[in-house]
This record gives sequence, C-alpha cells and structure tokens, in this order.
Amino acid sequence: MNVRTPLAIAAAVVLIIVAMTMAFYVVVVKVPSDLAHKTAEGMRQFFNFTPQVRINQTIVIEQNTPILEVATVSREMFIDHSWQQTWMGSTKTIQIQGVFTAKAGFDLREPFRIDIERRPLHVVAWVPPPKLLSIDMKEYRVLKDENGWWNSVTLQDREEAVRQIRAEAIDKATHSGLLEESQASVEARIREIVERNGATVVFRNEKANRRRQ
Repeated sequence: MNVRTPLAIAAAVVLIIVAMTMAFYVVVVKVPSDLAHKTAEGMRQFFNFTPQVRINQTIVIEQNTPILEVATVSREMFIDHSWQQTWMGSTKTIQIQGVFTAKAGFDLREPFRIDIERRPLHVVAWVPPPKLLSIDMKEYRVLKDENGWWNSVTLQDREEAVRQIRAEAIDKATHSGLLEESQASVEARIREIVERNGATVVFRNEKANRRRQ
C-alpha cells in the first residue's frame, strides 16, 4: 500500500471536517446574524427606531427607541356636528364643521421585537396592536350659533359642542379602517425588509398570544 494513501485519506477527512465546520458556521451563525443586523438596520432606516432582535431566544441587538410612538398612517377627516338644547320650549342650536387629522400607529413602549429562527430560517415579528395616536383639529367653522327665545347660547355650550365634535371625530377614525390600514402598512414594510434579505416572515401579537395560552 502506498504510504501516501493514508496521508491522502487523512487530508481528505480534515478537508471534509473543515468544510462541514464552515458550512455549519455559515448556516447556523453567519446567515442568521447577518439577517438580524440587516433587518434591524432596515427598520431603523424606515421607522426611526431599532427593535429588540433575538436569535433563538438570545438577544443580539438591544432595542433603541428615540421616539415613543411611530405613526404609519395619517388621514384627514371632515366632521359636521350639530348641538341643541331645549329649555321650556326654547331651543338653542350650535352647528360646527371641523377638519381633523388622525394618525394611527404603534406605541413603542409595548413589545415590538424581531425573532430570528434558524431551522428553518425565518423571522417572527412581534408587533403590538395599532392605536389611534392623535386626532388634531386643524380648523373649524361655526355654521350656526343661534339663541332660543329665552335660552341663550353660552361659552360653556360652545365648549361642549367642540368637545362633542372631537369625540365624534375619534369615533369615526377608530371605526374607519384606519387601524387596520396601519397594521397592514407596518407588516408590508417589515415583509419587504425581511424578504429583501432572503427570508420569510410571520407576524405575532404578544397580547393575542397571551390570551391563547
């Protein structure tokens, strides 16, 4: 038997072990780590905050949130509101029209994190429920401010009419599909970031998950 044969076999075994070690490192360590950092950077660039990122339950990137809320959808709304009050058969009326800007998005004080699962490689995005973050009255017009015969409009009446039109705007924004649009928007952006880096993503809600347990 040629002396070189055992050496060649040993060298081949070493090469196989090195190749397997490198393949293991790439698949188990490098690829998930690269995905974690690229996903975090993509979210930082788009949303202006970095979520907590974990690989198989181990934190590899800490959350960095210079802002407390991130708005993903903004919508302008027009509200017409009438207020009336009758006393002893005398009715006073206020009718106002307001223009509101409603913003929906996410409270970053709630759990918002990215989990990288190695086998098979995929991303689990834990996204909190969307919220109505703000509703601002940009302007309003008084269409009617009318006294009754002996029932006059007061400053308190006008303040109450403004309070009611704001409450109506909040209710309309909440039930207008704005929150669902905000959820779809953030999921679309995260999916774009993850798929651009060669992985797939599923979405979870920690509050809903706790309810199922």
